[in-house]
Amino acid sequence: MRLIAPTAFKGTMSPLQAAQYLSHPGDRLFPLSDGGDGFIECLQYGLGGEISHVQAADPFGRIRTVPMLLFTDGAAVLESAKVIGLAGLDRLDPLNASSRGLGDLLARYLDASRIWVGLGGSATVDGGRDWPMLTLPPTTVFCDVTTDLLDAARIYGPQKGARPEDIPVLTERLSLLGLPRGPRTGAAGGLGAKLASLGAKLVDGAERILDVLGFEAASRGCEAVVTGEGRLDASSLEGKLPVVVARRAHALGLPVMGHFGCRGQGWERAAMLFDQVSFEA
Repeated sequence: MRLIAPTAFKGTMSPLQAAQYLSHPGDRLFPLSDGGDGFIECLQYGLGGEISHVQAADPFGRIRTVPMLLFTDGAAVLESAKVIGLAGLDRLDPLNASSRGLGDLLARYLDASRIWVGLGGSATVDGGRDWPMLTLPPTTVFCDVTTDLLDAARIYGPQKGARPEDIPVLTERLSLLGLPRGPRTGAAGGLGAKLASLGAKLVDGAERILDVLGFEAASRGCEAVVTGEGRLDASSLEGKLPVVVARRAHALGLPVMGHFGCRGQGWERAAMLFDQVSFEA
């Protein structure tokens, strides 16, 4: 029996779909998310809870139906990628895209016993500048990157549609908000900083999800671990989920097979962390 522990193959398969695709009969499925795509799916698969579908505004103010996960102890789980993410948009425009929809959604759950936020995959770089006033219950934010607030626009702005001339504008906007800086504050275009300013705890999404879902316990009785995502490249070494899984599995004495959609620059170094690597293309 193998533990099948991939994250999403972006634009192709959700974490659970990827686990099903990579599995053989008798394998144990363990889909994962670092706070980005598939966060709610993975938590419900591993911990249960009830999905509630609610209305929320996308980055350009259009209302769409998004999932929330509610636990029996009164905790609420939000996934930023479902509310203000890139999927389903007809244009990318970070100068005008707003994360207000996520702030408004949070405002509906201030009476929750606690809140978990999956922070990643946003189409925004606004630092939550037009969010409503919020007093949060105990809140943990699963961040998909370790980026500082003032590096967010430079590093992730281009994939959200920012032109070179937009980067200094977006960075200045973030700098003027008076938000805290440090590791993970740049997650989701500065929303890590916004949530930290409201008293939320920012954590490494990849490491924390393995703890929450019980990776060590799930690995018992398994002879190997299979992980992967859409791309293997140099950035995989910066705490991406498959690399975190590989390190955890090796610490347990288990071999790790990595399966990826494609390879990018610097993939050779990242591949050295796996006992076997394969690609779709």
